[in-house]
Amino acid sequence: RLFLRAIEGEGTGFEYAMFLNAAERRLVCLFQPGPYLEGHPGLTHGGAIAAILDTTLGTCALAVAGKVVTANLSIDYMAPVPLGSVLLLEARSERLEGRKVFLCGHVRSADGDTLHAQAT
Repeated sequence: RLFLRAIEGEGTGFEYAMFLNAAERRLVCLFQPGPYLEGHPGLTHGGAIAAILDTTLGTCALAVAGKVVTANLSIDYMAPVPLGSVLLLEARSERLEGRKVFLCGHVRSADGDTLHAQAT
């Protein structure tokens, strides 16, 4: 979980599992936002979406390049995320330029029908 000491209680904050395919430089994350991540009533706060995207992209970058920090995170929000919904995040490394790792990712509904956000 993100922010282990900040949110007490099972299922109340960031609940996720990540799966790395190192050979393809790709990572998939299954995520379910809890009620403590509420922004607008019934919806997940955009900052929580940014945090899980940063974690997903960063974990992929870590696997590809070793020690990393985020230099730039650009997010396009497409559709609101209902609290408690199950989401599928995907991150992949596009290219390496010296010390820089360029990644892209997105947040989709579990059935893949709704694109909630995309990031680079």
